[in-house]
Amino acid sequence: MKKIFILFFFLLPFTLSHAEVPDLERAETYQSDIPVKIIKKVPLPKGYHEGLFWDGENIWVNNGENKNTWIIDPDTGELLSQITPPGTFSEGITMADDGSFWITDWDEKKLYKVKVEGGKMAVEYDILLEPARPTGVVWTGENLYVLTWVRGMGTKYYLMQLGEDEHMFRKMRIKRIHEPSQLAWDGKHLWITSWFSQLVYKIDVDTFRALGSFKSPVSDTTGIAWDGKYFWITGTRSDLYQVELTD
Repeated sequence: MKKIFILFFFLLPFTLSHAEVPDLERAETYQSDIPVKIIKKVPLPKGYHEGLFWDGENIWVNNGENKNTWIIDPDTGELLSQITPPGTFSEGITMADDGSFWITDWDEKKLYKVKVEGGKMAVEYDILLEPARPTGVVWTGENLYVLTWVRGMGTKYYLMQLGEDEHMFRKMRIKRIHEPSQLAWDGKHLWITSWFSQLVYKIDVDTFRALGSFKSPVSDTTGIAWDGKYFWITGTRSDLYQVELTD
């Protein structure tokens, strides 16, 4: 019964019409050239790199195309271990307060809650988001944010906010960020990567406006993680970059 209860509260808000939710657009004071500096480049094994997660020591890399999640040494790029994900095209990854993980899957159109056990991700429960395809996901300590794409006559992009009690909900249409891919949280702001434009956008979660952006060091930018001081960024077929905000 508990699993059904949780699922109900996640699915209920999807009936909201577009008129009931705000749009995520650029602020009037938008800064188009947030200054950054590349600290280093770390080689990654070949794969279809998607979401990143910083565990305090190593970088986790989700892969699409039915590949495993990797744990990577950020100093050498060495592949330390691999974990079998629950779906076939893993996108975003983030850790919950209880040590479990949220994983999004593009092919399955699901958001998974999983525990890592014996080199595999054991599903606690999952949420079907169809017709939306989820990409990035990040837990801030208070809210879970999920990016989704809805394809049709022109793809529409959304940012979903789920509260700590899983009852509160907001869903924002994303405008002027084309093909948003992954999410990071720096303790104050959300950061959204754009696969199409090779930009990383800074988002104010109080106003839900884009405050600015910086140029990513990789084309087809996907994964982004914050380690408390630096960003880690990758792209679909790219290596891993450590990036510092210099503003």
